[in-house]
Amino acid sequence: MISIVIVDDHPIVREGMEAMLLSERGFKVNALAEDGEDAVSICRVNKPDVVLCDIRMPVMDGFETLGRLRRIHPDINVLMLAGMPLKDEEERARAMGAKGYLPKSVDIRILVSAIRDIASGAADFVCEEFTSAQSPLSGRELEVLKLLAEGRQRDEIAAALGIGAESVKTHLKGIMNKLDCPNAASSVSKAYELGILRP
Repeated sequence: MISIVIVDDHPIVREGMEAMLLSERGFKVNALAEDGEDAVSICRVNKPDVVLCDIRMPVMDGFETLGRLRRIHPDINVLMLAGMPLKDEEERARAMGAKGYLPKSVDIRILVSAIRDIASGAADFVCEEFTSAQSPLSGRELEVLKLLAEGRQRDEIAAALGIGAESVKTHLKGIMNKLDCPNAASSVSKAYELGILRP
């Protein structure tokens, strides 16, 4: 029986994942943790075979959680789960000693197989192949967003990129639509939250 701890700040995600995994043979969910601190407390007392850990959480994100779990149990098996997978996050997870990095949208069969492989030691690191589009934004949209995050105005962005102000306006609309944000400022905040932009 493979014991699992699920760490996610959204109750629906935690409970939904628990229900899916309990429908599979050979899985036992030891606990549901609502944040990294909760997960550390749980795993300090009872080390599971695999920890499924969300990356973007308040208070303590998935990477800090991973680091603290590995200080308690250096050989702990942590599978990182991302709402929006990014190549640099996958590389960071690997470097920090995670056993895998998968999108939350992954097919349940892939997740189940990954958990079994990790628990048995059959896989050093599990991840899905990344396409060239690791974020929903185009290259030009990402350039506009980075300049926006630096505090540049529309005309300054246009001059820096050698494009017209109307083109910048079009790119900003695309960014807001793709990130589901009402304005440019909230798009910058959302991009940091999703890991598209780094501080």
